[in-house]
This record gives sequence, C-alpha cells and structure tokens, in this order.
Amino acid sequence: MTQFIEKISALAKEFADPELDRQVQEIKMIDECVSSQRMLLFAPDRLGISDDRFAELTWELPDSQIKDLRALNNLLNNVRQYLSLEYGIWSLPNMETAQLFKNELGIETALEVMAGNAYWSKALSEAGIQVWATDSLEWSKSSKTGKKPFYPVENLPADQAVMKYATCDMILCSWAPNFGQADLELIAAKQHYAPAARLFFIGEKGVTNSPEFWTRKHFAKSSELRKINRSFKSYDFIKEKFIEVS
Repeated sequence: MTQFIEKISALAKEFADPELDRQVQEIKMIDECVSSQRMLLFAPDRLGISDDRFAELTWELPDSQIKDLRALNNLLNNVRQYLSLEYGIWSLPNMETAQLFKNELGIETALEVMAGNAYWSKALSEAGIQVWATDSLEWSKSSKTGKKPFYPVENLPADQAVMKYATCDMILCSWAPNFGQADLELIAAKQHYAPAARLFFIGEKGVTNSPEFWTRKHFAKSSELRKINRSFKSYDFIKEKFIEVS
C-alpha cells in the first residue's frame, strides 16, 4: 500500500465520518484495480468535500483537526495526480463507457494514438472491440507513462499509426498535450488517411489539447455521445469528457 493511500486512511479515521470512509474505500478499490490492471465496471463517484460539508464537519473542531481535514480534502481532490505519478495514467476508463462505444455506435475496430499505457485500449478490447494501441513512447523517457502498459502498445507516431490502421472504425486520443499541435496534426492525418473513421478525444478545455483545437468549429454532437459522457462522469474537478471531431 502506498504512502498516499496510508495518509488518506489515517486522516479519515480522525473524523469517523461515513462519507469520508466511503471515499477512502472507493480510492482503495480504484488503486487495487489499477495496480492489478483490472477495469472499473463504472465511473467512480465524486471525490472530495464540498464547501458546505467542510463547514459542517469543522464546526467546533480545534484548529489542528481543521488543518488535517483540509489536508485530507486536498488528497481526495488529487487522486488523478496520484494515478499519473504511480501508474502513468491520466484518464480512468470504465467498462460501462467502453461498452457503449460498441453498443451505441457500432464500433468494431479502434485505434488509440498517443496511448501511453493504453488503459482505454484495454477497456475497449474487453468490451469486444478489436484495438490497436500506438504511441511514440516519448513520455516514457521521463515518466511512468508508457513504461508499464495495460495493453500491448506499438511504437508508432500518431500520423503513421493512422496511415497503417486507416480502415479502423474509430480513432481515440486521450489527454492530448496542451502545447504544440499534435491534436491538429492528428485531425489532418485522420482526414487524409482515414476519412471514414470517427475521431474522439478525451479532455477538457484549458487542461488538454492545444488552444487552437478549442477555437475551431469542428465538434460533432449526438445523442449517443451524450449517453457515453453521462456514463463517464468526473470524479474530481477535472471535467474531462469525450469530444468527437467531425
């Protein structure tokens, strides 16, 4: 068990609050799934303490415990950072969402580019979709992203991957960098080599993808995409979602 998990467990015990205990147990479950490279069945519930609940919990508490509660809340709000540092993943897949791509959109084959440790590729594969995961593996030189993949990853830059797997039904890119123009280059490669494929990004404005990506009027909307995103509710302050580019 990591120091992160031990810390939140110890802090939560100070308050004997059922909701805080539930969150700690949920984080332990997430950690166990990720460490054993298993899939969550559903997106986790929201983590962290709301302002109103914080005020209620701190009523008549001594300053030392208020400080501990604030430290606990900070940790609960930084599970994503913990997962990125410990396991090299930024987005947390679940089987309900992965299955919707097959059931709602009829996806049979998928290509994940810039896949990192390819956790989403594993989820889509377990949903019955044939998946190719690719990455240039540049991140693996300086972080755990790409060092211990959840699914086999082929060493290919995104444009070469799109050219090689141009007949796929879907292309996925999770958490494209918010610098450079890798996302725009991927869109151009998709339009050139795989015009029939559906292209999805996972991210949030201001957190992922280039600034220009968000200014373009290239986003597709559908009832199926709304259903997918309802199953992919955020567990922290990052409001990531699936974005389809037409």
